[in-house]
This record gives sequence, C-alpha cells and structure tokens, in this order.
Amino acid sequence: AVVGEIGLDRKWRTPETGAVEYEAQVEAFEAQLRLAAELRRPAVIHCVHAWGDLIRALREAEALPPAIYMHSYGGSESFAVSLLKLRGIGDSIYFGFSATVNLRSPKLRRAISSVPPERLLLESDVSEPERMEGDCMRMLEVIAAEKKWTLEEAAERTYANAVRFYSAAGAARPSPAGDGQVCERV
Repeated sequence: AVVGEIGLDRKWRTPETGAVEYEAQVEAFEAQLRLAAELRRPAVIHCVHAWGDLIRALREAEALPPAIYMHSYGGSESFAVSLLKLRGIGDSIYFGFSATVNLRSPKLRRAISSVPPERLLLESDVSEPERMEGDCMRMLEVIAAEKKWTLEEAAERTYANAVRFYSAAGAARPSPAGDGQVCERV
C-alpha cells in the first residue's frame, strides 16, 4: 500500500467557495508525509505550481517515506535535478509521466531526459479504461525516443521501476496483469 495521492496544488479551488485554501493543503500534506514516513509506506505526490513549498516540506520533514513518486511530473528539468540531489531523497524518488497530463507540456522532453533511467515511471492518469492502453503507449513512445530505447526496453525498464517503487518497505507488488498488460503488447 502507498500513501497518496497527496500533495500541493495552487490551482485547485474548493468547489463550494471557489477559494484556494492553500494553507490547509500545506498542513494536510505535511501530516500525510509524516504518516507515510511513520507507516514506512511510499508516497505518491501531486504538485502544481508549488515546487518551492514541496522542496521546503521535504527538506524540513523529520522523517521521509521509503520512496516518493512524483505523479504526472510537470516540473522543470532543473527542479527534477534538485529533487534528485536532495539528501535522503534523491536515491528513492521516482518520476511518473502520463500522456493525459504531460504531452501538452513544452517541458516534457527535457524533464524525461533529466531523470535517470532507474527513476522513470509510466502512468495513464485517465479514468476511462478504454483510454489507458493507448495513452500508455503514446507516453511509452515519448520516453523511448527521449532515452533512445526501443519500446520493449522502455516498457521493461519502467515496469521494473514500478516494481521497485511499489516494493519499497514491503509494500505490495503491482499485479503483472496491470502494467504488464501494456508492456506485453509492445
């Protein structure tokens, strides 16, 4: 099991009021990060326009989860490098990329290039099952092109990375029928 999706989002507005209740998000995120560390569970983190606050929270945390997954990573190349260099985090942070969120970003290819091969994850980030395979394949093609890998190699590497992330601190391993289903079609 993982803790998440948790995180910070300066664009999200409370539906009832239309207000951005950012301070409440920061408090909740810090509490959830502590919970992930306490339970020794990996954390899946969402971040939108709050990169400085994310770095601050990670630096100031008394303890960290065994692994961190930056969900549909939309930050810059330099921010990815900053996360990878953070003491106590860099060797356990992963970056996920999805067609739905990331393909429209001009930062995507540079961000993928900056992430070490053993830290890349493939994700769909769609709620419609009929779109998952196509979206994963589109993202896999981008990852393969940026890393100069074959589709098979990109599928194998991102799957192995997912197994490593979800296995952190005894978390359940992903079902081979999940990620493997897309990978088997390559």
